[in-house]
Amino acid sequence: MKNLFPLLFFAATFLTASAHRIQAKEPGPFKVLTYNVLYGFNFQKSTDLGAQWIKGQHADLVALQEMTKYTQVKLTALAKKWGHQHSVILKENGFPVCLTANSPIEVIEKRVEDMWHGYLHCKVRGVNIFVVHLSPSKHNVRVKEAGILCAKVKLLLAADQRVIIMGDFNCNSPLDRDWLEAQPSTQEWRVKLPDNADPGYLTMSQFHAAGLYDLVHEKCPTAQVRLGTFSTRIKEQDRPGDRWRIDFILTDPTLALRCINADTPRDPVLHKISDHFPVQATFR
Repeated sequence: MKNLFPLLFFAATFLTASAHRIQAKEPGPFKVLTYNVLYGFNFQKSTDLGAQWIKGQHADLVALQEMTKYTQVKLTALAKKWGHQHSVILKENGFPVCLTANSPIEVIEKRVEDMWHGYLHCKVRGVNIFVVHLSPSKHNVRVKEAGILCAKVKLLLAADQRVIIMGDFNCNSPLDRDWLEAQPSTQEWRVKLPDNADPGYLTMSQFHAAGLYDLVHEKCPTAQVRLGTFSTRIKEQDRPGDRWRIDFILTDPTLALRCINADTPRDPVLHKISDHFPVQATFR
């Protein structure tokens, strides 16, 4: 019987170590969310409503655009309402982008130079995270901004780094060409706003050429993709019939394979928070 104790102790130690290794390799789902919140949650009128909705999504990372009138102190307090102890803001003027997380954020770069609103490049859990908000009104500026971002992304992919780039791209995707071209409002938009029009889909095509994958297009049924991300019914001048898909989550090929779900939530409460719908993705 005495000889059994060392054997049992060894077996218990081996099983415990194996369990830890399995746990380390399989950490469970990782969820990201991006949301243009319309001048800080409908001009600060729907902040509590927006925070409550975000809390209910249980996202590990939240990327926000149009966080006007926010400071780092104010963002830190807001992020805690949905359980995030870590946050970073690009700037404290204009239209800042922000990132909040339930794990530490390493800031790699805050860039406003040569960018319309600027972008954040951070690292969370070893993944490079870019939060972007491209020009809303100048096609040539968006093309330039995409070029700057894609140059960085290509270097990271060449080094076998994981990359997520998400936010408001303010442009259409060539993957949506068929149904976009069938909308009368698409032609109307090009005539009325020629400086903003992108008939060749040159902005988003750069991201695809860099090797990034559009997760919603990959994971969603066609009918849901065609609902778009803009606009909600929050403002009378916005037309719900316009189905613009201009908010995206793009990733490197490895993360795309590990994505188990990506969609655009359509909860009724979202019509009270912003003129954009959020986009979210979950990874194994």
